[in-house]
Amino acid sequence: MRRVLITAGPIYGALDDNKVVSNRSRGIWAIRYARHVAEDMGWAVHLVVPDIWFEAMSQVREIRGDVRVERVHGVFGYRDACEAAALHVDGAVMAAAVVNWIPAHPVPGKMETSGYAPGDEIMVPFVLAPRVIDRMRQINPHMTLVGCKMLSGCTQADLLEAAYMGVVIPARCTAVVANDMSNLRQKWMVYGDRSVHAFDGDFESFFSELDQVLGDAFYRTVWNRTSCRTVMECRVMEKILQEYEGRFLDRGDGQVLGSVYVPNLGDRGWGVLTPRMKRRDMGVQDMVVGGDIMDGAIHVTGTAKATLNAPLLIRMAQKYPQAVAVLHLHEMLPGAPIEPYAVPGSQRDNDREIPGPAFNIEGHGFMACLGDDMRPIMFE
Repeated sequence: MRRVLITAGPIYGALDDNKVVSNRSRGIWAIRYARHVAEDMGWAVHLVVPDIWFEAMSQVREIRGDVRVERVHGVFGYRDACEAAALHVDGAVMAAAVVNWIPAHPVPGKMETSGYAPGDEIMVPFVLAPRVIDRMRQINPHMTLVGCKMLSGCTQADLLEAAYMGVVIPARCTAVVANDMSNLRQKWMVYGDRSVHAFDGDFESFFSELDQVLGDAFYRTVWNRTSCRTVMECRVMEKILQEYEGRFLDRGDGQVLGSVYVPNLGDRGWGVLTPRMKRRDMGVQDMVVGGDIMDGAIHVTGTAKATLNAPLLIRMAQKYPQAVAVLHLHEMLPGAPIEPYAVPGSQRDNDREIPGPAFNIEGHGFMACLGDDMRPIMFE
């Protein structure tokens, strides 16, 4: 049974014992999703909501199943609750609207009004609240983390870029739900590979995608075999990196997206792989040697992790031994079939059916076996 943390509602900063500074948030979809997860999926839910969110509590109380509701006091109560829960959950959906600027010095009791006249001004210093989401995967690196980003009156491009660079990258999220206050029914799922999936009022499909993301199991890296790069593999890798230079997608933080596998002709299970973290100027010296695939793990040598797509690339090379290499780029390959999206690195993605020597993954890019000319092999 999966254990999931879901946060919802307006997480506030206290001005005094009665007044708060908060975002406008109804938290409707997060409560609906918590109910779905508990009642339809049968997962254990830890639901964190603000202690002043009285209008939503009747909906919360109606949820049946394995649900623990924790009502928290302000930003710091929220931080403490989330950090404690991070140790014990498999995934988290951080949907609460956490206020970013909070009063620096909350007033004990109630703020005085005696001695002031209507229209008088007071100076209240604010501080930037802690970014709770940034700590979650530091505490539990193995958790699946879904964040949220809401803006107001912006373009779709600006919203998606803010979700990716402002939340996905710094918090190491698996995905971020992005929307604009002008249309709360329209949501985008922004993934770590920069793929984007849109949902316009279709909560059934939206919840189904969240279910799949939170239910994913991921391949891990195991270092347990001595091997070495051969001259032939290294020459092929160098040729591919030169041939496709500039076509690896810039992540925006100094890293690029895309991957290559060059199998050892004498041992189709081992070869040269691009690493998990890839630079635009990467060379053969940065490559990883791998890899047997067994028990949900990719086996490699050295200290770097193999690319997330390693098991799928290796399986393609094994299925099509005529290939000199397998290439993945974040662009669609004209004429190749299109397969459903799955989070890169997940068993759902790496264990998928391989429809041919070249195919596209919806919203993600292509996987292609390469021939001697370093071009995709389109047909069997």
